[in-house]
Amino acid sequence: MSKFERSTRPSTAFVLRYGLAVLSVAAALSITQLLRAYFETTPNSLFFCAIVISSWFGGLGPGLLAGLLSVGVIDYFHTLGVNAEDVPRLAVFLISGAAISWLSGEQRRAKESLRQARDELELKVQERTAELRQINEELRAEIAERKNAEGALLSSEAQLKQAQAVAHLGSYEVDALTGHTRWSDEVFRILGLDPASGSLSRQDFVERVVHPEDREYAMQRYDRVVHEGKLYDLEYRVIRPDGSVRFVQSMGEPIRTPDGGAVVRLVGALLDTTERKQSEDSLARLNRTLQTLYQCNQALVRASDEYELLQTVCRILVEVGRVRMAWVGYRELDREKSIRPVAQAGYDEGYVESVKATWEDTERGHGPTGTAIRTGKPSWTQNIQTDSSIAPWRTEALKRGYGSNISLPLMSDGATFGALTLYDQQPNAFNERTVEQFTELADNLAYGVIALRTRAERSRAEHALREAQAELAHVTRVMTMGELAASIAHEINQPLAAVVTNANACLRWLTGPTPNLDEAQAAVARIARDGNRASDVIGRIRALVKKSATEQAHLDINEVIQEVLGLIQTEIRKNEVVLRMKLAPDLPRILGDRVQLQQVILNLMMNGIEAMSAVTDRSRDLLIRSCRYESDKVLIAVQDSGTGLETESLDHLFTAFFTTKPKGMGMGLAISRSIIEAHGGKLWASPNDGPGATFQFTLHVGSKEEEAR
Repeated sequence: MSKFERSTRPSTAFVLRYGLAVLSVAAALSITQLLRAYFETTPNSLFFCAIVISSWFGGLGPGLLAGLLSVGVIDYFHTLGVNAEDVPRLAVFLISGAAISWLSGEQRRAKESLRQARDELELKVQERTAELRQINEELRAEIAERKNAEGALLSSEAQLKQAQAVAHLGSYEVDALTGHTRWSDEVFRILGLDPASGSLSRQDFVERVVHPEDREYAMQRYDRVVHEGKLYDLEYRVIRPDGSVRFVQSMGEPIRTPDGGAVVRLVGALLDTTERKQSEDSLARLNRTLQTLYQCNQALVRASDEYELLQTVCRILVEVGRVRMAWVGYRELDREKSIRPVAQAGYDEGYVESVKATWEDTERGHGPTGTAIRTGKPSWTQNIQTDSSIAPWRTEALKRGYGSNISLPLMSDGATFGALTLYDQQPNAFNERTVEQFTELADNLAYGVIALRTRAERSRAEHALREAQAELAHVTRVMTMGELAASIAHEINQPLAAVVTNANACLRWLTGPTPNLDEAQAAVARIARDGNRASDVIGRIRALVKKSATEQAHLDINEVIQEVLGLIQTEIRKNEVVLRMKLAPDLPRILGDRVQLQQVILNLMMNGIEAMSAVTDRSRDLLIRSCRYESDKVLIAVQDSGTGLETESLDHLFTAFFTTKPKGMGMGLAISRSIIEAHGGKLWASPNDGPGATFQFTLHVGSKEEEAR
């Protein structure tokens, strides 16, 4: 609002109030004059009404003005002057108008005061109502908030109970001074107690709920917590009213007095860890089972003896698998159908022998081992103390701490030849999963046993084959010696004739008139030389003919070749063969049997000489070569200039009983190849670019370590 508006508003009201007085008097005058036209006498009450109206609406001032104007008008229009008689009347009129004006003003002021008081009261009521409404809204909001908080608290409590039930976690409080406790519903559920019966005191809890084997430990830990006032976390077992055992974990915090003095109560949580313990035990058992299977499979790979393998597997099952006892029995086909123990490990104390197991369909054959062998399927006893199938052996089994057992058949080609039986200390130790795992182990064990048996049979067969080959090679050598009888006789006769000649000469030098001792000594020396030469020939013949076991030694292959040449010199001269040798010096020694290698070289040389017997149009050349081959081998080659080899006969040259000679047996080259292959080498033949053929073979060089040994 502007200053002008504020200043003009009171003046406007003043004009209106006093203008109303003038107008009201003028109106009264007008009405009076109008009425005078009809009435002879007119009342002056209308001026009184003008005074009342002016006083009522304008206040005291306008009322007095209206009164004065009314008196003036009345006097003017009714009389020409004021008489003494009119003074009282005018005074009364003025006083009445003033009184009415005052009363009207007072009434108006009272009304205004009342209105103002009413307005103020209404304003205060409105303000108070607004305050009350705000307070009411705040109360409503607070009530709603409290309801929400109560709902959230109830929901939180429900969720906490649900969470505790899901997590198997309950809360508790213990009064350290009185021993009184307060438990949540989940604690009652964990302990298998009725919440309606109330929580137990600490002493009753220890004596009635804690497992007897854990009571002393639990009491010691509780006393230490109360004494030291530190956070605690302990695990122990509890026994429910139904006798079941549960594993629990108790953890919490001791609460001291406000001044930090003694512990007055314990606040903590009780967690049911039974399922976790069972899972951990199952996982540990599975881990042991897998470790057992792994080590048993490793034993299968490394095994070289059947009974050593069985004993090793039993030992692994006890030491790694932690079974109480393990044993393997083989099925016997005797009249009693007995089961023969072949391997055992673990705590036995004569149990296996006392069982006298059988696989016959009788009472004593209905145990796990007999049933597994008879049916070819796994058989197990969940609880030895209650299972009727183990009745004949229950007393002895319980005496040795056996709680359960399982027997797994050992099978080959669909037939059972034995069983692997395991005993565990705990009842119900074997379930379908462990049965499946141990069945796999039994199948692997059976496979390993059969593989070892097959290997042993093959080893015996190979040994018999080697003996047969050695016998055949010996026969071949003897036959070769028979064929070389004339040459051998000539080789021996030469030194013997020289011995006789030198002996006669010695006699002449000694029996002369003057004994010539020098000449006699020289003759004796020649006799000794020729005797040694004859002895060497006989020794080589004996070595070839002698039947002896294979003897591996480090040999100089050139020396072996020279020894063979000493036996066939007569054959070479008789057949007019030109012998040439290209023996590489400083060849490494090879590891082999001297006699067998001499036989191979002799056979190849004789074949070369015979192949050239029909050659008349060219020189009969026989070349013997030795050299290094690759990095770890030595090669020996016998090359002739004979009739050569036909292409179609190359594939059958080394086949037994195949021969190209009219009187040959066809065994020489077959035996020679088997000898070379037994030495780790290779023997083959190839035609020459010119006439003849070449037979050659390789031998491995012996290591320096082997040579040193």
